[in-house]
Amino acid sequence: MCTILAKKFPGIGWVGVKNRDRPAPTRTELLRDQEHSVQRVTLMDEDTRWTEGMNTHGVSIISSSLTPTVNGFKKHNSRDGGVIRDALAQSSIDRAIAVCRTQEIAGCVMIFNQDRLFLIEGKSGPDKRQVIREITEDSIARTNHGIWIPDAGYQKHNKNPLLQMRRLSSEARLKIAQYILKTANDPNELMPLLAKTWVGNPQLTTLRKATEILDTRTTEQLMLEPGKQLILVRNTNGVLEFDQRDANPAGSEVLVGIVSESIIN
Repeated sequence: MCTILAKKFPGIGWVGVKNRDRPAPTRTELLRDQEHSVQRVTLMDEDTRWTEGMNTHGVSIISSSLTPTVNGFKKHNSRDGGVIRDALAQSSIDRAIAVCRTQEIAGCVMIFNQDRLFLIEGKSGPDKRQVIREITEDSIARTNHGIWIPDAGYQKHNKNPLLQMRRLSSEARLKIAQYILKTANDPNELMPLLAKTWVGNPQLTTLRKATEILDTRTTEQLMLEPGKQLILVRNTNGVLEFDQRDANPAGSEVLVGIVSESIIN
């Protein structure tokens, strides 16, 4: 239930941004850890163990779900969050892709560094399958319906009216994300544009707010810029456990910054 996009800027390389949407306020934590010679910084959901982030080698991962849900929140340990943690322990995007392929990760998963970006589109369930492609254009966006696997994610003709509304939201957010990619000339424009209220319906814009019918709201924004080894995080609806004073201790190979509300607005 998220919006992800990435753009390759001249002289900067690939930059990825995500608006993370959840059915309830979240408790997330920024973690810095080391596995063998690879340092990684990840944003982890404390309720589900969902993980995204960047490592020493600039390997960066963001994702959006292709698993349809109606409403409600259930605590569970995310299998794919564990796959992403394993992938972020790798020294190259090729190795990270291999982990995600062999462990059959689902959803729309962007794996990139400064120079290259791959998109995995994966469907779970009895007819699970994956499509993995390197993106040769200079931008890409995904939300919560399949493009390469059309029967993945929210479906246009679902009999459940709430799932139909979620498909409309996914399509609307994808169009906005594609417009943002066309208009943004600098990486610093991406997060503010994704935080803008584009339309009156709070479920059809990229920074979502819960309604009486749909409980989804945007809880975090995350930007990964491998060329600078930089992660920026903005909390919008929940609790982010992180002490800015300890953000970048000596020996930090991935830098972290917290974006305030005033900077976005």
